Amino acid sequence: MRLVEATARSSQAEHASISTFTIADFLAMGVTLEGEPVVVAGEEHLDRRIRWLHVTELVDTHGLLQGGELILATGVGLADSPDEGVRYVDALADERVAGLVIELGRRFSAVPPEMVRACRRRGLPLIVLNREVPFVKMTETAHSIILMGQRRLLQTTAMAHQRFTELGAADASVDQLVAAAGELAEGQIVFSNLMYQVLAVHTVDGVADDLLRRWSRKAFTLTQSFGTRVDEADRCVVVPVEARGQQRGRLVLFTSGPPDPAQVIVLERAASALAMRLLLEDDDVVVANAQRTVLADLVAGRCSRTESIHARTAALGHPTRHRHYLPIIVAPDRERDLRSVLSRALDDVQVDALVGRLTPERWGVLLLLKRADASAADEFATKVAQACKDAGVAPPTLGRGAVVSDLAEVGRSFAEASDVASAARATSPMAGRRVLHSIDDIKLRGLLYTLRHDARLQAFVERTLGPLQLRDALDGGDWVRTLAAYLRVRSNKSLAAQQLGISRPTLYERLARIQRLLGVDLDDPETTTSLYAAIMVIEATAGDASPTSALPSTLVVQAQTGA
Repeated sequence: MRLVEATARSSQAEHASISTFTIADFLAMGVTLEGEPVVVAGEEHLDRRIRWLHVTELVDTHGLLQGGELILATGVGLADSPDEGVRYVDALADERVAGLVIELGRRFSAVPPEMVRACRRRGLPLIVLNREVPFVKMTETAHSIILMGQRRLLQTTAMAHQRFTELGAADASVDQLVAAAGELAEGQIVFSNLMYQVLAVHTVDGVADDLLRRWSRKAFTLTQSFGTRVDEADRCVVVPVEARGQQRGRLVLFTSGPPDPAQVIVLERAASALAMRLLLEDDDVVVANAQRTVLADLVAGRCSRTESIHARTAALGHPTRHRHYLPIIVAPDRERDLRSVLSRALDDVQVDALVGRLTPERWGVLLLLKRADASAADEFATKVAQACKDAGVAPPTLGRGAVVSDLAEVGRSFAEASDVASAARATSPMAGRRVLHSIDDIKLRGLLYTLRHDARLQAFVERTLGPLQLRDALDGGDWVRTLAAYLRVRSNKSLAAQQLGISRPTLYERLARIQRLLGVDLDDPETTTSLYAAIMVIEATAGDASPTSALPSTLVVQAQTGA
């Protein structure tokens, strides 16, 4: 036996969770504590929910109860026969009552041992009150809590209906729907397909490894079945997600206590919303979106707990633990869906990877290598180019970062890969001949491209080419273009004139004027190197915005005012 003492739980019982008023909550009420309650049987069932409190001294309660009641009695209706006490307990258990409370003093100084043994045998919680407490005070307090819970249940139901209706109208993603379900149900949620791939998670603290370990223990005990299942022992709710009569996955809610009706309703409403979403997406699209979510977290450096990332990728079927990571950015010539192309290339190379569309025109691929061998990237790029050729589209530009062995470094390496891909597409003359580029390939032109928005580099361009840019802006000339053509062919005047489509005397005249405008000697190697570097910066920024975007701000003002 144990004496139930006044604890902080008394205040919690006054605000019991939605429709979850239990025997433990009843014991923690202040009015109950006044009666010095002692649990003498069924202590393991104190989490049993109470539907209502019922005061009765009748021995024969057949047909009077509906189940879930907590019976309050003094025992005055019981005869002295021990057998009658046992029959009384069995009858209550058959009526599926939540428990029995006996107030000592009027009939018993102690509950007969036969009744205690019967309660233990039937798993019926038996509580004795050592001091007299008006039953009406207990019922008033308990019923107000129960009614409050029912009111909250209705509010939660209405809130869930409104929230998921709004999300459906807004074409919310799977991640957004699962997150909304987790917030409304105040629990942790895992959405998986029938292949046990985790497609979305919601955690209270953003840490997924503990949740996914809990899910993995539960997942493989699940079988394809219809209808909601509430498992109070594991403290979880499982709801199948069905679209067009076909089960597409499972939504599993893990709770800190026994799941309550409101949480079940929220999860069922979320499953309906997910089913509507899945009518628009095939299974492979849903899996691809889940990969993209994880990949986006890695690219953005949102992986403060690497164990969470390892758990999420393993649950997706792409384990990242004990791997080397090689990030690749794939940049097609225009917005394309490359999912099938990249998937085919990975199958041919037989390398595991996470793949996702990071922007409308950028795809990310994270090769998961067993050895720190970058040659897999070259083979993958070749397969991508071949797959694009077979599909009749232009091969994309691929930029790769450095091979890293720490997930925390993946974001930095992806940033490098993105800069390489951008520089290769925008500046490299060999971009059309090569598919895969690394930081070693982009050289000075690529470096200047990645730094093109740096104020110090822009000031260098203004100092070096400002007068030529201004003349071009004012009279529509092509002084910068002339100088660029001349320097690109390494000061070969005949070849430069040919490429510009002008005569050699005209070129000589232009070059002389360029030297006067800039105050430089075009025969000086350091001068020509500086000039060509500035030209490469202008070419790198030429496609960023308007024609005047390559001009330094002071020159833009002068050009616009005619100064």
